[in-house]
Amino acid sequence: MQSILYTAAILVVIGLAAIIGSLDLDSQMLDPFIAFQVCYGILLAIFGCVQLYVAIALYNNRNNLLLELYQPVWLALFALTGCIATFASFMFVLPEYDISCALRQPLLFMCFTFMGNILITRTWRIGCIMGVTQSFRVEDDNDNDRAISSVITMSRLAIMKVLSKTSSWIGFIRSCGRKKSVSNVGIRRQITFVDSVWIVLVLMIPQIILQVVNLSLPNVRWKSEEIYDGGYDNIYICESDSGPWSLIVGIVLVIMPFLISLLLNTKGDGALPDQFRESDAMTSSLVSSVCILIITLPSAALVKEIVPEVYMYLMGASVLSFVLPNCFHLAWKRVCVIKSQGTSATRTKRSSSNPTALDKDSEYTFARLKQAEDAATMSKMFETMGQLKKALEVSRGILTLFKSDGEFSWETEFDSSEVNTLGPKELEVVVSTMIDSAKRWLKVLMSKSDKEEEADEAQLRSVKACNDALNMFKDAPAKKLLKDRSVVFPGYSFMISMIKMGAYNPPDGQSLEEYECELACSFVKETVFQQYHHCRALAMKADMLRKHGRYEEAVAVTEEMKLVYDPHLHSKIILDEYSSDHCADILSAAVSWLSYVDRKEEALARCDCIIKEILPVIGEREFISLTVILYPIFLLYKDMGKDKATEALELYKKHIIQPTEGEKRHPVVAHLIIPMTIILNCRSSGGDTYASMKDNISYVLNDEEEKYPAWLKASSVSYFDVSICSLYAEACLCLSRMNGCNEEDRAALLKEGHLYLDLSDASLKKEDGSTITSTLAYSHYSRILSEIKQED
Repeated sequence: MQSILYTAAILVVIGLAAIIGSLDLDSQMLDPFIAFQVCYGILLAIFGCVQLYVAIALYNNRNNLLLELYQPVWLALFALTGCIATFASFMFVLPEYDISCALRQPLLFMCFTFMGNILITRTWRIGCIMGVTQSFRVEDDNDNDRAISSVITMSRLAIMKVLSKTSSWIGFIRSCGRKKSVSNVGIRRQITFVDSVWIVLVLMIPQIILQVVNLSLPNVRWKSEEIYDGGYDNIYICESDSGPWSLIVGIVLVIMPFLISLLLNTKGDGALPDQFRESDAMTSSLVSSVCILIITLPSAALVKEIVPEVYMYLMGASVLSFVLPNCFHLAWKRVCVIKSQGTSATRTKRSSSNPTALDKDSEYTFARLKQAEDAATMSKMFETMGQLKKALEVSRGILTLFKSDGEFSWETEFDSSEVNTLGPKELEVVVSTMIDSAKRWLKVLMSKSDKEEEADEAQLRSVKACNDALNMFKDAPAKKLLKDRSVVFPGYSFMISMIKMGAYNPPDGQSLEEYECELACSFVKETVFQQYHHCRALAMKADMLRKHGRYEEAVAVTEEMKLVYDPHLHSKIILDEYSSDHCADILSAAVSWLSYVDRKEEALARCDCIIKEILPVIGEREFISLTVILYPIFLLYKDMGKDKATEALELYKKHIIQPTEGEKRHPVVAHLIIPMTIILNCRSSGGDTYASMKDNISYVLNDEEEKYPAWLKASSVSYFDVSICSLYAEACLCLSRMNGCNEEDRAALLKEGHLYLDLSDASLKKEDGSTITSTLAYSHYSRILSEIKQED
């Protein structure tokens, strides 16, 4: 397309030059200068109409999900401004009019500056939404490349912060002081279209002031000057009494926004995602413009007073050399995204009758994969912004690309013929998209937990998307051509998590244990040559064995995992890939398993290993992981005397309680803190009254306050092998044994403990009323029940 446009532009220019050159200067039928003006106007009209078409196309598709984050309204304004500048350059052929000379420079420079400011504002807006510039790091300045990168990164961050601060002050002024201006304006924030409009207007102020001065002061304003050339006609040129200084300042103000925008779009630490960086497009436009301007401007200066038509033509070409490359690279290519959507759908349907057509048509396959890659990036951006429904809609569009007929639906699946036609790369794209979609549906489920109908739909779609992805990967012929199968590994991990939540039941004729065993064995087999994935697969297998009460086998698997797992090497990678370091979680969970099978010394040794080797590599803000890792240690230490309980309490305070104090805690962290803190305070005090004991008793006995959400009763058993209800019962038991507890409170606490144990008993049994969901959790429940009965 680019070569076609360039060829067409060259042909038009040659044609115009031929027409101008063939004019009979002595002809009385048509004035040569008027003929030149007509041809020149036709040329500008062609280019102006093309830019107008681009602007209209972008505006009409402003709600297209694949374009939304590119800010199509701003791109439409960008193309429209280029169109205005193109038409305004017609004033070069009207030098005999004062108004043409006076308005030409202000109009062109205002358009150019507005276009540059649009680029700055678009970059700033997407940067604020994504918060990408906060992630920069400044490293070794002795390395020249790193030093340069650090300067660029810090400059980029400084510009972003200045723009954000400016936006904050604009909001303060617009609200007449009612809205406070925040002093510590961060990068990541939501920017509305109106906010960005105000930023563009503020950035326009220097150029506006300069052009107002140019128009207002007679000595500065450009006027038409008549020059006698010795012939029949005089020549008109535009001149200013003040010289070229206002022109030079205006050019500087035009160039600055484009340079700043180029800086904001450069690669490096904290840069925009590749999908949104437009530095390559800007560089290409800049190179094209400079190459043409090097030819046109010196030539125009030489012929200005000799051949005015050539001068006017060259100045018009200079304007077009600045406008057209930018409109092509930055706006037209986004219109091509819209066109490619329709083309992809048409080609898919046309090729569906021939199963090998897509493989043979490598060019089309590449274009489809490129479109899917761009859409996947867009989907991730929407997810990061919290717009899950839009992210899922984009993902559905990706999957539609690979359907032979019709659109993809979450309720249906790919049929066998469609799966068989997928190539290796296409299989990767489809499987990864479905697994990512399953994760997003789970997030929708968590956000809609109070809306039962929407939550049920999200749960069904989440499980189905992941299960379909696993089945598709299992059956696809292209699987044999894949050297790296890691694309499907997150699906295994996600599926086992959904089973733990009780969100999936296997097909008829297969027990849950059989299904989980098959799933775990497949995961282990697939990952045997990829170390950190293999660690995760072994962790999953151990967890599956634990769930079905096979603790000795589960411990044996963790011993095998320890031979491969290196916390310093694998923890961060596993956390990034699977959202949690499941290996650390399972190694810690094995503390409870070892204790249950009466291997206390090994359990204590495992605790020491976790505290010394694993805890230091877990991020300080990973409170869910820290809670999961530390809880088995707490459950063991609390029953091993005052010193161990004190050590457990100090660990709890250091890693969870104090870092989250004053913050909105995750529900799991928040609801588990209270009963465990009460238990550890009681055990570490040796029976003596501690500071918050009275408050704890009042809280536990307060029936009006909800202690935990209903879903935590099942989740605590699945993830910690202990019922939250049993923990509250144990907290009541511990408080009742304290020396400072009076008889009335003691009786009330024991009664409350029985109520919690009744709830625990119900949560630890399946619907049949006899099957135990967790042997470990039931063991803890039975022990607390026995001790409370002894206290009665």
